[in-house]
Amino acid sequence: MTATDLIVQRSDERRSFVTREIGGETLIVPVTGHVMDLESIYVLNPVASRIWQLLAAPTTAERIAGTLSAEFAVSDGDAAADVAEFVDALRTRGLIQELTDRA
Repeated sequence: MTATDLIVQRSDERRSFVTREIGGETLIVPVTGHVMDLESIYVLNPVASRIWQLLAAPTTAERIAGTLSAEFAVSDGDAAADVAEFVDALRTRGLIQELTDRA
């Protein structure tokens, strides 16, 4: 994946997820075949929560890093590294997908 590849939260008929904000934390619960996988709940910190929010619509890792840099007062390099690491973790868990059509 390059910085300009579009990525978005994954949702299809076989696998989706439920997202809830509780006590200032974002929880992601995967759902497979209409059954929640309670053993795979993901709890996100504020930065990860913001990345997750930004992934609600197709975007790029570069745009996300720019937003984080401005909102959390971190360097562009640190923001880009954090985004790359978190996006890779989300992809590995099947929670996001890369889009082939360009917007």
